[in-house]
Amino acid sequence: MKDKKWIALIAVIVIMLVGLIYLNSSKKKEISWVPTFYNTDTNPYGTYISYELLKTVFPDNKIRSTRKPIYNNLKDTLNSYFFYDDYSDYEFEENDSSYNNNEYIYDDNNETSYSDSGNIAIDDVIVTTTSNITDNTTYDPMSMYDGIEIPDTTAYIFVNKDFTLDKVDLEYLLDFVGMGNNVFISSEGFSRLLMDTLTIKEEKTYFDSDSIYTLIDYPNEEYAFTNAYSDTYFNTDSCKLAVRALGQNKKGQSVFLQVKYGNGYFYLHSVPMAFTNLNILNLDKYDFAFRSLSYMPRSSKVIWDEYQKQGALGEQSMFRVIFSSIPLTIALCISLLGFLLFMIFRAKRTQRIIPIINPPVNSSIEFLDTISNLYYRKKDFHAIAEKRQAYFLDYIRKNYYMSTEYIDSEFIQLLSTKSGAEKDTLNDIFAYYKDISTLYDVPNDMFLKYNSLLEDFYRTVKNK
Repeated sequence: MKDKKWIALIAVIVIMLVGLIYLNSSKKKEISWVPTFYNTDTNPYGTYISYELLKTVFPDNKIRSTRKPIYNNLKDTLNSYFFYDDYSDYEFEENDSSYNNNEYIYDDNNETSYSDSGNIAIDDVIVTTTSNITDNTTYDPMSMYDGIEIPDTTAYIFVNKDFTLDKVDLEYLLDFVGMGNNVFISSEGFSRLLMDTLTIKEEKTYFDSDSIYTLIDYPNEEYAFTNAYSDTYFNTDSCKLAVRALGQNKKGQSVFLQVKYGNGYFYLHSVPMAFTNLNILNLDKYDFAFRSLSYMPRSSKVIWDEYQKQGALGEQSMFRVIFSSIPLTIALCISLLGFLLFMIFRAKRTQRIIPIINPPVNSSIEFLDTISNLYYRKKDFHAIAEKRQAYFLDYIRKNYYMSTEYIDSEFIQLLSTKSGAEKDTLNDIFAYYKDISTLYDVPNDMFLKYNSLLEDFYRTVKNK
């Protein structure tokens, strides 16, 4: 009978789980208005459409997305032509077959691949001249890129809410552009390291209704965008590089720059919302994004970054470390199976062991004996008398409801009447305490007399 109940309970649980899975799968997915800028996000503020339409700007179909750091994408090619410190500890390993080829092939199913091993689409780099730098006082950092020729350039595109960069990635990205490639960054926040290197200041305006933008080469067309967090523009007054403003807001502040670095260009763009699905589908706004991208060579190979938005492949999984190892995966499965078997066979209620509870021990007498011995050995009769008198007065207040503030003949007469104690005994108690309280060194016989009077009082009261 019990087995049948267990079988029925398990069947009900399984049916409920299947029902929940079905309801979740059939439930209509709600529209998310969070600006993710993911190239796989079809919600209003994803960039799925922009990524799919890149082939209209770069028709050679040499397009791929990456979820690797900048260093991992560029190191194999750049390490062949520049000397770097050892960044072996920085290595990022990822089992992703889409990154294991070198020839770009665009696929309509949003998948990209290469034909040969490698990490980056910079091929046939030819260094015609090299020189050793010995005089740092006359060294031009851009001269290290002189003589480097790249027949096929690559465009590295970032569309983020915030563009972040560490020193290693910055070093590789600068050399990547210096060789003659291009980097396009559309973001409302830019890395401090990059902006300091380019000597450009990033300014922000919050809660500003100014969202009208124009491209310098198309002055008669205006584009209205609502920024995700802030209106960002650039200050190039202190820039020491060749810079050209390509776009501005209605206040004339630069929001789109072309910055020459070595043989290539940085394109700094502060309106990433222009690339979102919501604005690309708007006929009055869609060409702002693609006109911005058109400043880079159409024949460029393209790397579209998703690492700074989505992280590396598998980073979202809580069990990514376990699933990356077969022994750990097997151990997890065995543990789950054991837990399931335990729930089936040992989940029934069992009687717990009744603990033995010992009755509390009344140690009040031992405690008082210890305290009294302590005082007695110290011969501090004055302190003992004070505490005994305080307890005596407290006893009177609690049992006879009399105020002990003033001790006079009327008080003693009333106390004698209520308690039944002799009036002379009460007079002696208060008289002895008065004498003891005035003495610093209390004689032993005086204290014993006072104590015996109190004991007589308590015995008389209890017998009444």
